[in-house]
Amino acid sequence: SNQSVVIRLLGTGISMSLLRCWDLVCVAYCMLHIPTTLLIDSQSLFSPSLFPSWAKDALQWHIKTNDDHLVRDNPTWFLSLVSCELVLQLPVFFILAYGLLYNKAWARIPSIIYGTHVATTLIPILSDFTISSAPGNPKYYLVAIYAPYLLIPLGMVLRMSLAPFPLKLKKSVKRKAGKAV
Repeated sequence: SNQSVVIRLLGTGISMSLLRCWDLVCVAYCMLHIPTTLLIDSQSLFSPSLFPSWAKDALQWHIKTNDDHLVRDNPTWFLSLVSCELVLQLPVFFILAYGLLYNKAWARIPSIIYGTHVATTLIPILSDFTISSAPGNPKYYLVAIYAPYLLIPLGMVLRMSLAPFPLKLKKSVKRKAGKAV
């Protein structure tokens, strides 16, 4: 099966250490994304009076330095994606940070759902940067800035989808799952 091929390719001891390091990268990604969502990205949706001046300055610096026309102009389709980030993704950042940090088996499904959702939302954003007719495009530096928000979630999907037990399970659960297979 595909899962056994991946396990054979990765080996045992080294792969487990690398996979755990990847999990911790994902924890850091989620933890860093919480303040980014609340203080930077959500500025597209709410009144500037709700944000500290340093957060507003940081966003304006990004817009000016990187000529990010999506954040500057806030087209409706982009605002809908930011709304999803705030309403759907933000709670998941807390869930995944905890679940992956403490190696909880239940974090598998939220990781797959989150990663798939985010990868889907990044397609129109990255497409806009590469093929739109906005002045200054194609903006490959914006693609580079946004790429981790595609690659890390896709990595989460692959990590959780390809291994039979990507996170620690109790021994009794492993035995029951092994008999059922």
